Amino acid sequence: MEQLGIQPQALIMQVINFTILVVVLTKLLYKPILGMLDKRRKEIEEGVKLTEKLRLEEEKLTLRREKLLDEARSDARRMLEEAKAAGKEVEKDVIAAAGKEAADIVEKAKADAQRIHDGLADEIRKESATLASEMVTRILSGLTVAEQHKIVARNLKEISKSN
Repeated sequence: MEQLGIQPQALIMQVINFTILVVVLTKLLYKPILGMLDKRRKEIEEGVKLTEKLRLEEEKLTLRREKLLDEARSDARRMLEEAKAAGKEVEKDVIAAAGKEAADIVEKAKADAQRIHDGLADEIRKESATLASEMVTRILSGLTVAEQHKIVARNLKEISKSN
């Protein structure tokens, strides 16, 4: 080996140095670096799992939100329909009340008109009787007593025949 330029003592020393270097590097650097890499890999895996879990929860929340929005829309539609129905019911009630009130006003107007008519008829009868009495008095005042008795007797006969 010496002919090749290799000194066995130096070679052994280099092998021992290399072995010590490998042992020291393995103990001091390689294992801690592998530990850090393993730890980092686990953290990345946990992050990926957490990300996946959060994504699933987000999907669930999105579905839940959509479901709640659909329910809210459905409730709003239902409440709107109920309000429309209630409005139509109130409208019918108002129309019925207005119709009844109009009928009451018409009946009252008819009653008032009948009362006024009856009052006017009574006034006309009274006025007619007064005018007839005045006319008879004026007519009879121009006649003699005998003529007056004849006319009264004739009229009494006619009145008794009609009754």
